[in-house]
Amino acid sequence: MVGQSASVQTGEARTSAERVDVWQRLRPADVLDPGAVADPTAETLAPPSVREAPHGRGSERPSRPARPTVRYRRIAGLDGLRALAVISVMLFHFAPQLLPGGYVGVDVFFVLSGFLITTLLVREFRERRTVSLTRFWVRRARRLLPALALVVLACTAVAGLLGGDLLVGIGAQVAGAATFTSNWVYIAQGSTYSGGLAPQLFANLWSLAVEEQFYLLWPLAVLGVLALRITRRRALVLAGVLAVASAVAMALLYVPGTDPTRVYFGTDTHLFGLMIGAFLAFWHLRTGRPTLVRESPRTATTRGAAFVLGAGIVGALVLLLAMLRMPWDGAVTYRGGLFVVSLATAGVVNLVLHAPRLGRVLDKGPVGWVGARSYGLYLWHWPVLVLVAAVAGGGGLYATPGPWVALTATVVTTVVAALSYRFVERPVMGRGFGGYVRTVGAWAQRGAAGRNPLPVHGWVTLAATVLVVGLAVTGVVRAPAVSSVESQILAGQEVAAGTQQPGAAVAGEAPAPEAAPDTAAPGAEAPAPAAPDPAAPAAPPVPPPGDQVTIIGDSVALASAPALTAALPGVFVDGAVSRQMKDAAGLVESVRAAGNLRPYVVVSLGTNSTIDAAMMDQVLATIGPDHTVVLVTGYADRSWVPVANAEMIGASQRFGNVVVADWSTAIAAHPTLLGPDGVHPAGEGTTLYASVVAAGLAQAVALRG
Repeated sequence: MVGQSASVQTGEARTSAERVDVWQRLRPADVLDPGAVADPTAETLAPPSVREAPHGRGSERPSRPARPTVRYRRIAGLDGLRALAVISVMLFHFAPQLLPGGYVGVDVFFVLSGFLITTLLVREFRERRTVSLTRFWVRRARRLLPALALVVLACTAVAGLLGGDLLVGIGAQVAGAATFTSNWVYIAQGSTYSGGLAPQLFANLWSLAVEEQFYLLWPLAVLGVLALRITRRRALVLAGVLAVASAVAMALLYVPGTDPTRVYFGTDTHLFGLMIGAFLAFWHLRTGRPTLVRESPRTATTRGAAFVLGAGIVGALVLLLAMLRMPWDGAVTYRGGLFVVSLATAGVVNLVLHAPRLGRVLDKGPVGWVGARSYGLYLWHWPVLVLVAAVAGGGGLYATPGPWVALTATVVTTVVAALSYRFVERPVMGRGFGGYVRTVGAWAQRGAAGRNPLPVHGWVTLAATVLVVGLAVTGVVRAPAVSSVESQILAGQEVAAGTQQPGAAVAGEAPAPEAAPDTAAPGAEAPAPAAPDPAAPAAPPVPPPGDQVTIIGDSVALASAPALTAALPGVFVDGAVSRQMKDAAGLVESVRAAGNLRPYVVVSLGTNSTIDAAMMDQVLATIGPDHTVVLVTGYADRSWVPVANAEMIGASQRFGNVVVADWSTAIAAHPTLLGPDGVHPAGEGTTLYASVVAAGLAQAVALRG
């Protein structure tokens, strides 16, 4: 199978039909410029990898390493696809209201990575009859490590300078980045992609970890496929089965209405994009020939060209629809949505492969510039956003960053990514690690005279390096164990525990007023009570005494426990982190069994999961009609929160003993009163929360009559 002639192996012997671009086959001849479809063999570059795009224009291209894995022809259009992918991800983080599904750009990167890496390995096998895994991994290290190390070092140093919540868990984050296990580190910590009790400075590195794990293991599988001369069909089956198995695992492990970070971050559950890209690479193997990938695929029939064009257009529309309409935490996303997005991306990539003219258009101008620097842009954008938000105040970072925060983060990201590409990434790709270090050392010593080993710019560079490293190390060493939000919740737990102690309600009760002395003469008639003045306004309802109120809540209620006890002395507070409404019925039974279910019951469980009518009815039936219930709406940047709030409002309309305390509307008008996670109230926000609960209880008193 590997004994073909050189002309066949390099793809130089093709029929005239194979050389026809798909656009030229489907469009009228008079519309096309006769010279528009250039020979793709005219341009060569070193192998790309996912999000690397070391291809620029003219002098911007990096010099080729001394020992490339294999020389092969550049695929036009992939820089443009990278640019669209990284722009969508940045928009999703910087302005989520504009592109709520922009996170699918990561899945575009995954498909590109799977396709390019598989193509690279197969082409090297064709040229050398073997695959040098050492050279492959060295090239990946050259491409990925310099920019990554710079981002981690610089951003950790800035975080060390700013201090506070930015440093919580920074040691584990740096370790995850260094070992390409960030996704599993965050899963083990119970972190969430859409928020958290502390800002995760390097949360975006989860996808790089998935790719690096793929780079480590997949070459071994491809080498086995090639060495064993496994047929094209079996190679397709291998990639397809792995892709489907991963998508099925994601669908099965996903629990609707809960945080999906585990299935989103997991390599096992998010492998399908990479495998679909590998499937596309195997698809272009020549049937009946050696295990080769076409240099520039062509479609020889009009029907085939129409299929490629149609699949590409439909794929582009699916991607656009997903970016505009598919929420990150929606059930459809994890039950086939991301899998369909990956298939759509494969259709777009396949179209670009068959239409190099389209690819060259995509690679032009600013889009090509962004695509060439997409790796750096992706690495820098999230840490920069977190740092800028911290300087600006940080509230609501995970929901909707303010316009000035987003604009500043965009400018800083673009500048530092461009500098990294120009002065770090390209030189290392061209000279290797050792060559780059020697070049920098020679530059630092240039102009030294006499006994001074370094000129001024050399000393400045050395001092800056020492300062950055020192700040980074100091930040890791002095990182606090818990964030400010976690500290607030822990303090709230202590207050809540105090309300559950025997006699706590009695201690908090207001003393009963003493009876007024009877000064009337013996035998005198008591004066008649004064008739109410019909013109006098009715007294506004007031909340019941705290010893008549039981609060069952989640971490939002816990964070506000001191304010609740101040507003409602004697209140009973039962709260815990990550509680959900589905747990409420059991909690009510436990509180009742302990004798603490009081006449007024506040339920504040609308943040952590979705709610349906049946669940709500069960909770209210468990509480019973002899109690008056206050349902507190939730507030968080989660797709299920509006649904849960709507169910609470619906329950208040179905049950005569239920009112709603609208925390969501109250805090939406004052988002700066939220903590850095954009969920828990902080400072005066806890007072606002307590006032919303008290107002709801006042309505309950009026309802109870």
